[in-house]
Amino acid sequence: MTKHIILFFAALCSLHNHANAAPSDSDTVRYESFSNGIEMLRPMQPSYLDGVVVPTRKSGNWFVSLSGGASAFLGTPLGCEDLFGRLKPSYTIGVGKWFTPSVGVRVNYSGLHFKDSQLSTQEYHYVHADLMWNLLGNRYAKQDEVRWGLSPYAGLGLLHNADNGHNPLAISYGIQGQYRISRRVSVLMELSGTTTFQDFDGYGKANHLGDHMLSLTAGFSFNIGKVGWKRAVDTRPYERHNEWLTGYANTLSEQNRQYVGKLDKERRVLDELKKILEIEGLLDTYGHLFEDMEADDRRFPVNNYSGLNSLRARMKNRHWDGSSPLTTKMCTDSIQSKKTDSICKAGKDSIPGLRNMTVNHSDTISAAGYFVLMQHGDECIGSPVYFFFDLNAARLTDSLQKVNLDALAHVAKKYGLSVKVTGAADSATGTASINNALSTARADYITDELIKRGIPAENITKVYEGGISDYVPDEANRHTKVELYFR
Repeated sequence: MTKHIILFFAALCSLHNHANAAPSDSDTVRYESFSNGIEMLRPMQPSYLDGVVVPTRKSGNWFVSLSGGASAFLGTPLGCEDLFGRLKPSYTIGVGKWFTPSVGVRVNYSGLHFKDSQLSTQEYHYVHADLMWNLLGNRYAKQDEVRWGLSPYAGLGLLHNADNGHNPLAISYGIQGQYRISRRVSVLMELSGTTTFQDFDGYGKANHLGDHMLSLTAGFSFNIGKVGWKRAVDTRPYERHNEWLTGYANTLSEQNRQYVGKLDKERRVLDELKKILEIEGLLDTYGHLFEDMEADDRRFPVNNYSGLNSLRARMKNRHWDGSSPLTTKMCTDSIQSKKTDSICKAGKDSIPGLRNMTVNHSDTISAAGYFVLMQHGDECIGSPVYFFFDLNAARLTDSLQKVNLDALAHVAKKYGLSVKVTGAADSATGTASINNALSTARADYITDELIKRGIPAENITKVYEGGISDYVPDEANRHTKVELYFR
């Protein structure tokens, strides 16, 4: 029996030492098939398809154009005047939309006066729809800022002669040059032509093409709605990344299943050992060895929002001396130390001596003593509020943390409190100089946010701790702590 007990305790101690052993590199789980695992777990930067843009929505890339210039009518018969003798002023108004950087449509109106083949002045109106093709549109797939455009076009419309009432069909064609001044305004120059039947001006044969109108105009185009184009994202890298993540997750699941089986086996062994101890009558003596060997000793900084939530109630009784029946009894029974007892008896009368007094956290302080220390800036009001940051950045892990900044600023402004901002970084990553810069940047970030919310800069004290290793896990060290004090 003695040999069995000795063997049992040897096995139990070995198991206990194994459970308490510090982790080492040899125990680290390795994924040999994923040599670039860390790189693959980082966020992907988008890549784009060469020469491809996303088609615009219904509300995007509309335009309105307005221009003026001169027109010359070349009819059949032609008449005895040269080109410059036929020039008459004209104007155009157009509305259109670009579906892609290269393809668009427009509805255009032009008109005013023209000289017919007998050199008489007549009035005309022309409404037509055109299909436009921007020869330089492919540049949008390679660069964000494209200023030049060159767009030939062709279309159909109705040409109306206001003097003789003719309304023949007409073919429109031309080329438009464009230079973009700003995101929404462009300069236009357009050379256009119109061809219709010979009797449009009242002279010539019907149903035979032969009358032409040439126009040269210049003006402006104004973009309406959403402007610009998005390059098409290449999805192939994301597909490959998702396949890798799927395999990685399957590997983790398999290893987790193995660990669960191993843990279950060890628990069954412990249950059997406990039975043996119980049979031998030694369970009361050695039962503490079976307590949780992985007790949670992690020390997180926590946000105790009860400090902020109860501050308003305490401020309503700002002149309360902190005394209570319980505190009085504690003082009377001499439970406090001499230092705390003196604060307890004197209350606010001991104020002059408080500033020269060092109060250790291990001392028991009465409510009156703590309140006096708090009123004179020796203790912060309530609990500190922590703001946590991403690795190697002065960027909050969650933007919702800014709600706490709103609450802190509201309380500090309402009661005229001073604010202490302490920045810190994780010493486990980065060099000392990098961590000093990070702690400074994080404290400055929170300070700037508080100033934006109305707290005067002179009421804020900044402290930079550099790299620290106060908390487990290491991520908790990447924080900025904010404390409120009476001034």
